[in-house]
Amino acid sequence: MSSPEPIPGTRAVQRVLSLLSAFSDERSAWTLTELSEKVGLSKATAHRMLGVLEQEGFVVRRSGSGAFQLGPEMIVLGVRALKAVDVRAVARSELRFLAESTGADASLESLVGSEVLILDEERGQGLLALGTEVGTRWPAHATATGKVLLAGAEGPTVEPPGELQPLTAHTITSWSDFIEALSEVREKGFATNLEELEYGYISVAAPVRDSEGRTTAALSVGGPSHRMTADRIPELAKVLQEAASRVSERLGYRRRL
Repeated sequence: MSSPEPIPGTRAVQRVLSLLSAFSDERSAWTLTELSEKVGLSKATAHRMLGVLEQEGFVVRRSGSGAFQLGPEMIVLGVRALKAVDVRAVARSELRFLAESTGADASLESLVGSEVLILDEERGQGLLALGTEVGTRWPAHATATGKVLLAGAEGPTVEPPGELQPLTAHTITSWSDFIEALSEVREKGFATNLEELEYGYISVAAPVRDSEGRTTAALSVGGPSHRMTADRIPELAKVLQEAASRVSERLGYRRRL
C-alpha cells in the first residue's frame, strides 16, 4: 500500500513549528542566520516565515541586535493551554499504569492545609486496602504524599500549633524529626509511609510539578505491608518517579539542566 499523500501545507507548518521549537530557556533569542542554520532552512525561507510570525505577534525582534524572540501571542496561547489542563485527566493513564504494573492501589493527591486530599485513584490487585475514596483526607504528616507535598512547598514549612498527632506508634510526632524527614525527601526525590497512617499499610509517593516547577500534586502507590515489602520500595520509587515525571511534562514542566 502506498503512503498517503501529505496534506497540502503540512511541510510549511512543520517548518514554522521547528522555528518556534528552537526557542528555549537556554536560548531565548536567535539571529536570522543562527536560526536558519539551527532548523536547516535557507535564510530566505526562514525570513519569510519569521515575517509572518512577527506580523501575528508570535515572535518579536529585540531592539538593537534585531534577534528574534518569542512574542506576546505565545504567552496568550500558553496561558490558554495551561487553563485547559486538568491534572486528573493528565494523570489518569499513569494511575492505571501504576496500579496494573505494581499491583498496588495508586492515587493522585494534593495538599489542603495540613491534610492531603485524594483527587483520583485506581485500585490495584489486592483485596486489602486502606478503604479510601476520592475526596478522602488524611493528616499530611502521616502520609507519603503529604511529605512529598510539604517537602516541595514554596517557602519555609511552618510548625503547626499543637503536636503532630500520632496515628500509630510509627507516626512522626517530633517537629524536628519531621523537618529532617522532609530534607531526606528532597534529597531522594520520593517519600515513604511505613505504617505511620495505619498499621499494616505502606505507601510510596513522588512529586508532580507544574509548568513553573512547583510541586502541586503527588502520585502514590500503597498497600498491605506483606506486599509492600522493604525490598520493593526502591523499585516502586523508581516507577513512581518516572510516572510522576511524565505527568509533570504533560503539565508543561521542563527540567532545567
